[in-house]
Amino acid sequence: MSKFEEQVKRIVQTLELQSMPIGVRFSESPDRRGVERRLRICEALDVVRRENAVINLSKENCVCRGGSHIAGWQALSLEEFAALFLAASVYESKKVAEASVGKQLKPVYRGRFLVLGPLDKFETDPDMVLFFVNPAQADRILGLTCFEGAEPFMHYPASTVCSTINNTLAKGKPDINLISIFERTRHKWSPDKLIVTLPFKDFMTAVRSVDYSGYGKKVAPRNNDAT
Repeated sequence: MSKFEEQVKRIVQTLELQSMPIGVRFSESPDRRGVERRLRICEALDVVRRENAVINLSKENCVCRGGSHIAGWQALSLEEFAALFLAASVYESKKVAEASVGKQLKPVYRGRFLVLGPLDKFETDPDMVLFFVNPAQADRILGLTCFEGAEPFMHYPASTVCSTINNTLAKGKPDINLISIFERTRHKWSPDKLIVTLPFKDFMTAVRSVDYSGYGKKVAPRNNDAT
């Protein structure tokens, strides 16, 4: 049995998830069971979902400049990063693109490898846990996360899928990513899916809260404060 098999089973059954939660971890060494392919970060997430595989990404095999920037492997200047969005007609002008991108969190180096894989295959604690969910499932996972104390969630408009990794680590808070039309089209992801990413500590809170929160399986009294 893997370290997180029971927790994964519980949250998958409670939320009726169609795909496994994805563990995300930066490391100076690759996962021993991971494979190395030339991929974008968003492509690697798709491979994890479809193939149930563990992927070791690094500066050497990440084929997206924006992804390498977000992972902290190859810093782009504000002008260079904004140009990626401008080329896709996300913003009307260079000035608007730089003003918007400049408000996003600046990535830092966190490790040579970015390990992505089904959480039930992780042998050590991940940095965060990523879910592909529908709006109803997103509401429930965020509700469970809030049960022991609410924190504001984050959403950055016109952001890439990979940006959720940096946002979650930099702020230590859950991130909601609506998935851009570009990535949704590229991977043929369903229009009703979005991404919720939780710091690992918040994932564990969600699992603990399943039996007590109204967002879980049932509502039960706790600490003699039921009414």
